[in-house]
Amino acid sequence: MDVFERLGLAVRKQNAEGELPDFITPLLLKVAENPAEFADREELVATLLKYVEEYQTWSEMCCEKVGYSLEDIHRTLDKMKVRY
Repeated sequence: MDVFERLGLAVRKQNAEGELPDFITPLLLKVAENPAEFADREELVATLLKYVEEYQTWSEMCCEKVGYSLEDIHRTLDKMKVRY
């Protein structure tokens, strides 16, 4: 299974079972479902995968960062020029 397939599975799982918001799911799936368009940015796709797998709504609410937030995901999507 490649990084794109893994991202798609992680997004669906975190959205259904975790706390990943519905509004970010289409952007992440846009990446996961279009490997040809993002083939030259697999490193950033792997970063998105890590951020989705370790997503925490409270990741920046205390003095140390635990997990990853929507800000981390949005920053990476911006680097990839993925928009709504």
